This record gives sequence, C-alpha cells and structure tokens, in this order.
Amino acid sequence: MLSRRDEILIGLGVMALAALFLWWLIPTYVAIPRRVPNRALAPSFWPNIIGWTMMLAGALLATRATLGPALPTGTADRVGPRGPEFLRLFGMAAIMLVTYLAIPVLGMVWVSMLTFLAILFLTGAKRLGWGVLVAVLLPLTLYFFFTKVAGVAIPQGQIVRLP
Repeated sequence: MLSRRDEILIGLGVMALAALFLWWLIPTYVAIPRRVPNRALAPSFWPNIIGWTMMLAGALLATRATLGPALPTGTADRVGPRGPEFLRLFGMAAIMLVTYLAIPVLGMVWVSMLTFLAILFLTGAKRLGWGVLVAVLLPLTLYFFFTKVAGVAIPQGQIVRLP
C-alpha cells in the first residue's frame, strides 16, 4: 500500500508526463496535414485522446489521495515483489513477446483476441464470460470501424483473413 504522499506524487508525475506528451511530443513529432476531411482521422487525434486521458487519470489519482481517508498507522509495506508477482511479470513478458511474433502470422485482430484472453487468465479475472465477450467483440468492432468507416488497413494474417 502506497502512502498518501506517494500517490499524490505519482498523480502529479502522470500529469507532468501527459503535459509533456500533449504540448511537446505531439506537436513536435506528429506530422499533421493541412486539410483533414474528418477530425477523427487526423494523425494527432488519438495521441491527444491518450494524452488527455493520462492527464485526467493523474488528476483523479492526486485528488483521491488528497481528499481520501487517512491511512491507518503502523502498516508496513513489503519491500519487493515475491514469487507469484514474479511469475505474473514473466508471464506478461511472454505474452508480449508471443503477441509481437504472432501478429505477422495471424494478423492484428486474431492476436488481439488471444492476447486479451491470455491476460484475463493471467490476472485471474472474476468475470470470464464478460471478458471473453469483450475479447471477441472489441477487436472485431475496431477492425470493421477502421477498415470500413475510416478506410485504414489493419494488418491481416497469412492464415485467416477477414473481409
């Protein structure tokens, strides 16, 4: 359990990182064409969404830590991660590596589904039914939005191709 001070500092740090992202990295490194027919298709649209989400998350964390109830005294934090945490950490690293290697073979949509399912099982999610539903519907919905509405190609696999 983190102290109130640590949570406030983490929230402020996330806000500072978001500010750097929004006001320096995006304007400097994202090439924005002069005319974009749809604002949602601009190259800077999703990075800005992510940046503002980071800013909001940092602000909420700092506010919650500031206004929340006081922590009980005498609680001791563990010094570092132990056995199960290391297994999950290495499991997550393995999932990321397999995801990276499988995208050219299976394609982005199928690998996203399998990765989401693997992370559900790794983290021990309680509502597996909802997790499986989201794991299947979210990548398919995003695929059809980007290919049919936005006209953006999503990497397809060599084995099974979507329409």
